[in-house]
Amino acid sequence: MAWVRKIAPADVITVVNALVGFLAITYVIDGRWLEASVLVIAGVVLDGLDGLAARRWGSKHNRGQYLDSFSDTISFCIAPALLVYGVFYDGARGSAWTDPWNALAVVASTLIASFGVLRLARFVQMDYTKESFLGFPTPANALLVISMVELFGQSAGKAAVIVEANPVVLLASIAAAVLMISNVPYPKVSDALRVPATLVTAGVGALAILAYLALQSRATVEAIVFSLLLLGILAYIFGGPLYVRRTRSADEIVPVQ
Repeated sequence: MAWVRKIAPADVITVVNALVGFLAITYVIDGRWLEASVLVIAGVVLDGLDGLAARRWGSKHNRGQYLDSFSDTISFCIAPALLVYGVFYDGARGSAWTDPWNALAVVASTLIASFGVLRLARFVQMDYTKESFLGFPTPANALLVISMVELFGQSAGKAAVIVEANPVVLLASIAAAVLMISNVPYPKVSDALRVPATLVTAGVGALAILAYLALQSRATVEAIVFSLLLLGILAYIFGGPLYVRRTRSADEIVPVQ
């Protein structure tokens, strides 16, 4: 039991993140998409807290990055992938071998999970002290996926918050999955939020979406929250690489291992 004495507060938070991801998976199985999405958001918050805890209280071992990677695999790869599959795959249309939309749902969910794992496998070998890294982060991708699902997905035959199932969401999910294993540099989210252009773009987009929702009488709390979340992630997708290139030299970006 000597390993118990080596458990640090950051390790506890990381394990809780994994448990939250597992609970999100159970809600996906039950068809409760909103609850699953909220738990993924909670996982993102915990993922940020374990980093703060590690810097505040340190660690008694050097395996924290591996534990964090395992936890992120559950919360940010498997759970979002299953959510996409559960929302967009409709067995009534036939199998993925005969129905193109079901096939697209399988491809999208598979790539979210597999490319997310590859992204984490590469990241676990990288220098955690670097301020920038390569590839779209898995937590940001998870937020992108759940936002699109909640805004444009389909739940038990009922229209979701805005519109019914949209294949554009599946194509966007595939593009984001590919971005995770790309060499596009991304900064920490906290750094990207310091860019005035990013904040202005997100703010203008938020006002536009809120105006649209109000005109369509769809300005529910869920619609507003996920719309703002989606805008923030989109601003990060396009603004993050620009921030890195303007503020970092080539040797400050984490290299591919």
